[in-house]
Amino acid sequence: LQMPNSDVDQSAILLPTKTAESTQFLPNESKQQWRIPHLRYFIVVIGTLSASIGIGCNFAYNFAVVCNVDQSMNASAVYEQSPSNSPIMYFSPWISNIIYSVYPAGNILTLFGLIALRGRVSVRTQVLIGSAISTVTTALIPIGYDYWPTSTLILKAIQGAAIAPTIPLIGHIAANWTPLAEVGFFIAILSSYSQVGLFITMSTAGPLCELYGWRSIFYFNAAFSAVILCLWFFFFHDTPAQHNRLSDKEFQIIKPNEKPVVQKKPKVPFSKFFKNASVWAVLIATIGNYNGISPLIVFSSSILKKAVGLTDLQTSYYNAISFFSQLVLKIVSGVLSDRWTSVSESFKTRFFNTISCGLSGVLMIGTAFLPVENKMLCAVFITLTQSVIGFNSAGFNKAAMIVTKQYAHFIVTLIGVIISASTIAEPFLVYAVAPETTWDQWFSLLVLHGAILVVSNLLFCVMIRAKPAKFTESKPILKLIDDQKQ
Repeated sequence: LQMPNSDVDQSAILLPTKTAESTQFLPNESKQQWRIPHLRYFIVVIGTLSASIGIGCNFAYNFAVVCNVDQSMNASAVYEQSPSNSPIMYFSPWISNIIYSVYPAGNILTLFGLIALRGRVSVRTQVLIGSAISTVTTALIPIGYDYWPTSTLILKAIQGAAIAPTIPLIGHIAANWTPLAEVGFFIAILSSYSQVGLFITMSTAGPLCELYGWRSIFYFNAAFSAVILCLWFFFFHDTPAQHNRLSDKEFQIIKPNEKPVVQKKPKVPFSKFFKNASVWAVLIATIGNYNGISPLIVFSSSILKKAVGLTDLQTSYYNAISFFSQLVLKIVSGVLSDRWTSVSESFKTRFFNTISCGLSGVLMIGTAFLPVENKMLCAVFITLTQSVIGFNSAGFNKAAMIVTKQYAHFIVTLIGVIISASTIAEPFLVYAVAPETTWDQWFSLLVLHGAILVVSNLLFCVMIRAKPAKFTESKPILKLIDDQKQ
């Protein structure tokens, strides 16, 4: 069989074979020089890292604006002493909130355009171009700030637009590279991209800030992004059929009894999609999850540094611990979900989502009542609240893939829109309620967002039915998950 080996050919998909052939299929056999063992795992890791670098480059700003800043200093006066070589990255609170918001705004606008590009431009090419732009803009931020501080706002908007292709990437890899027996594990790894990016940025930001100043945070993330971009270029292809380093044995593990067939990709049945209760359960859980936890994720550096009163290094370490814990819990919950076969998928997604969103909401409300004088206790509770959210990989994230199957890319795009919309509004809410970032001002924000997490989880548990929706049966393409006993 002649296989498409160009990643631009996006019309090739995989259909279940109708024959009883048992012979193995070797993709691009004539051109294959050597094979990469366990390539599917490498693809998942590369995909996760490629999605994470945009998050890391974005959050470099979040730490840079608190680097070498303490509550006792007049930040504006410090900046005015040497605007072209300032030891701190200073913006007025209002401008700073706009900068926080332009990144997700650019993200949302680009995501809608990507829907139209699907099938015309390969995922590999989209991510390659977007990540390259994000890398360059990250490196330019400190240079532009010294000459024209407002350039940061423009560069952040471009950065947000550039990394948009990495959001549907997660659903694409889940639908094309995931074996049936490893669905939970793969989703756990793929959905941990934000934790990976945040961990890398936050674990290095503190030491870089202490040793080399705030500019080094941007340069480090740009350099790391460039390395991952090179790996993406050399090793990623959109589908197993296009990869000439994939062994025939592993191809059959990923796509058992399937052959490459040239056919147009399925169009999303929008009407049936949005009439499905389980789809809405996933979207409601997404809204609750990211609206609920976003203040701690986006403003964790400001809360720990300004409200709690930790040092730069302490802030960096507590953030790194929380995001690393999220990553570990995502993987653990994904593996447990795969191996826990005695109960239905519906029960498992409800169980893990309750630990994630429900418990996180309770911890957040409890954090609001802690005395700020006990800095370590406040920091520990903030860390725990962020950590347990990691169980969501086996909650609504897995439910999204099970329910939508071959249309996973679309629901992941919707999830990306929800995340970006939440991040746009949050800075202005924080500015209105906690303009000085004191612990007392954060009380109502913590209680409100904790309640959002708890309520959204209850709605998810009532509405979810973790089985493939009927609209996925119209075209038996890319069979990702067999119907299981619910």
